[in-house]
Amino acid sequence: MSDTPLTPSRSAASLLCAELLQAHELRLRIDPAQLGFASTAELVQEPFSWIGQQRAQAAAEFGLAMDPPDYHLFVLGEEGSGRTSLLRQAMQAEAQRRPAAQDIAFVHNFAVPERPQALRLPAGQGRSLRRRIEAMVDKLPEQLDKAVQQAQHRSQIEQLYNQARQAEEAAFGTLHDWAQSAGLRIHREEGQLVVESQDSGPAGQGDAGGPDAGGPDAGCPDAGQPAADAPAALTAAERLQQPSAADTDQLPPALQSDSQPPADTEADPALLLSPGEGAEQEGKDGAEAPSTAAPAEDLEYQLRVQLAQFRGLVRQAQMARDAALNLFYQSLATPLWQAASAQVLEGLTPSAEHGATLQRWLSQMQAEWLKNMALWVPGSIAQDADALLDQTDSIEGEGESQDARDDARALLETKRKALRALSQLNLIVDHHGEAHAPVVLEDQPSLRNLFGTIDPPEDDERRSDFSCIRAGSVLRADGGFLMLHLRDLLGDEDSWQALRRVLRTRQLRIEDAHAAQGPSSSGAMLPELLALNFKLVLVGSEEAYYQLQESDPDMARRFRVKVDFSDQFQASLATYRATAALMAQRCKLYQMPHCDASAVARLLEQSHREADDQQRQSGRLNQLEALLLESAQRARQSGQQPGQDRLVQAADVEAALAAQRLRHNAMEQDLHAAITDGEHLISFAGSQVGQINGMSQIDTGDHRFGLPVRISARTHAGQEGVMNIEREVAMSGPIHDKGVLILQGYLTALFGHLAPLALNASVVFEQEYSGVEGDSASCAELYALLSSLSGLPLRQSIAVTGALNQHGEVLPVGGLNEKIEGWFDLCAAQGLDGSHGVLIPARNQRHLMLAERVVQAVEAGQFHVYTAEHVGQGLALLMDQCNLPATGALHPMPEAQRLPIAVVQAAEASLLQYRLACQRADAARPRAQRSRQRLLPKAAKRPPLD
Repeated sequence: MSDTPLTPSRSAASLLCAELLQAHELRLRIDPAQLGFASTAELVQEPFSWIGQQRAQAAAEFGLAMDPPDYHLFVLGEEGSGRTSLLRQAMQAEAQRRPAAQDIAFVHNFAVPERPQALRLPAGQGRSLRRRIEAMVDKLPEQLDKAVQQAQHRSQIEQLYNQARQAEEAAFGTLHDWAQSAGLRIHREEGQLVVESQDSGPAGQGDAGGPDAGGPDAGCPDAGQPAADAPAALTAAERLQQPSAADTDQLPPALQSDSQPPADTEADPALLLSPGEGAEQEGKDGAEAPSTAAPAEDLEYQLRVQLAQFRGLVRQAQMARDAALNLFYQSLATPLWQAASAQVLEGLTPSAEHGATLQRWLSQMQAEWLKNMALWVPGSIAQDADALLDQTDSIEGEGESQDARDDARALLETKRKALRALSQLNLIVDHHGEAHAPVVLEDQPSLRNLFGTIDPPEDDERRSDFSCIRAGSVLRADGGFLMLHLRDLLGDEDSWQALRRVLRTRQLRIEDAHAAQGPSSSGAMLPELLALNFKLVLVGSEEAYYQLQESDPDMARRFRVKVDFSDQFQASLATYRATAALMAQRCKLYQMPHCDASAVARLLEQSHREADDQQRQSGRLNQLEALLLESAQRARQSGQQPGQDRLVQAADVEAALAAQRLRHNAMEQDLHAAITDGEHLISFAGSQVGQINGMSQIDTGDHRFGLPVRISARTHAGQEGVMNIEREVAMSGPIHDKGVLILQGYLTALFGHLAPLALNASVVFEQEYSGVEGDSASCAELYALLSSLSGLPLRQSIAVTGALNQHGEVLPVGGLNEKIEGWFDLCAAQGLDGSHGVLIPARNQRHLMLAERVVQAVEAGQFHVYTAEHVGQGLALLMDQCNLPATGALHPMPEAQRLPIAVVQAAEASLLQYRLACQRADAARPRAQRSRQRLLPKAAKRPPLD
């Protein structure tokens, strides 16, 4: 038996043999001179194009230009194909042809605070409106101050205070007259109202409630001393202190009622009863004493009644004064508001709907500020009020009254800030300075990032208002384009359902992020619904796309544009140049050395290798980019001088590929070592019956490599047919099981003239414990079975791969380059002697992109690559039958006419012997047993494994 390569003449049609490939047919070599440039530095300015993705480009341009709803884009393809970068580029190009989107803002709804109103304005006008509102709120108090400074206005304010003072003087005069008639003297001393007996001294004292009495007893030398015969209740002086704002209503007067005095004007204090003297004195101003009061003859009781009446008259005077002041300030502020509002709206061009909303909001804000004049009364008015009160000795003394005044002013400032905050604009989407439609890429599509939220302030998470509203990516992309990755959404059911709702209704309501955590005051916030008009670009895998079509057809129909990126494309000089331009841009982006033409040619060859095709390039550009960067780093490290980079050369690319393989091939080396050490049985020379070397591929995700496997077959007489041992122990996949069944069908047709076949056969992958999948070993299994049937040995120096159909034609398989290189490396470790080689499908020839070490061995005659179109050619090669004719028309079965005659004759002889053996065994059984056997029901057909 000869191990030399067989190369019969192609014209010998009557002979069978596999075709021997030449070295130049084993890989594609790209001539650097054909690329048309010396280095990638010449291509930096060329744009990043849709390299080989013309179908996807046409679909993307069509979908992005479609305005009707539900024409969103679903982009499918392998990661690293450039789908994200190219779609972003297409989105930006289409956005350049569209106008800028509108600004979106929310304002406080003064009528219904929990329903904030939305405003839309042309791009940039939202920021302008916000500045104008802030300036208006800041300047209006200054303008009102200037108006008050006018002489006629100041005199009117002084007149109102004088009228109140006169009313207080009259009330105090009445009180003073009563005191004299009752034998008492009343005068002021250090801001206190002092009550004395006319005979001896002071009987009681209280807060100043009106003008200085100036009576004849005011300068009495014994003033302030108690009289011996004064009533018992009045023997000690009692201070009737003025209550603070916190004791009365806890709010500044102007925030309580339009008729109450402004806090900054420091209204005159009124006399109150001292603490502990009964709540009945806090009734209506000037009310009569209750029926349960002390007798009228009781001087103390009569004094308290008079003091209460005096207090009521003072309050009435103050309220009248403050109401008149409030109306006066409103009359001054109203025209200022109207002028400021007109100035705010000047030059703005909102739509009719949102223009009406803006007008209504400004009117509500004006009414709110006019109703609360105390919150923005100018400082000069407060100073005038203090001066007027000083003239009447009505300012409180030191101590607690001054503290109460400070507290009231602090509360007033808090209210002022609150009203100013409610009068601002919450600009949640600002397109200031943008001239085109927005393009938004959201890499973290959570519920709040996509659709916005209402964030309560940190100091009070249970309180929210319009200023807490935040926009999400959907609102920022309104009027433009939004890109999302499906894998980021599938893990968040809430976000996915919200996206379905938005695409269906084309509306969005921003919801409180904390509403689901429990009841709160912010839970009632319901901002106005916002109409949406944006284009969604959803990026996902091919499997995810078809799963969406099946599981959620309502969502799938929103994506009427399918942008399908191919994982490989037809190569041409145009795609070579476009790929080189991409490399140039990456070198510039990462500031790496540029590539010369030889390095680009080697990178392009690797692109063909990743596609396993001499005519097509891989669409996974990220792998090519990674190899480029690693090669550039090696060129930089091997520069002649420090700090000087040389161009990347083909040798740098080869070194980077070798380094990649070394980083990832630990498992490959371990498995190859097991074969070299004899732990895993593989024969590299000689011939064996019923035994052949198949080729498998192992893919670990980051590395692919080939590993030979011994396939053996045994045949004997029987009725069960071919048994796949892997299938029996559930270690084979459905595709492999299908291949074995196809093999069995081919055998049945091959020897159908001998039917029924009396055959039991078993096929197994020896020393394979991790399972088998795929049909690429079908040819090898057939060769092993025919060898066992015929008794003719198979060459062990040639490994085989290829699938099989029911007509004996050899079908292409995948992972061819890794399979061949794996077998070659093991043969090289044993020592190449010119007998080693591989047998592959002829239809796989264009997929060969073998490593240079294999090509060089083939060129030197140390290794051989054969191709076969039919299993007969493979049998002829493996059994050294290439010089013998086929059975041809001599055989009655068409399937056998393309097989070596010696193989067919020997196999038929074995099958006839098996049949005779079965007949003899059947005849040896007792007749009764044979009858019972015929009556037994047939065994049910075994169901296929999942």
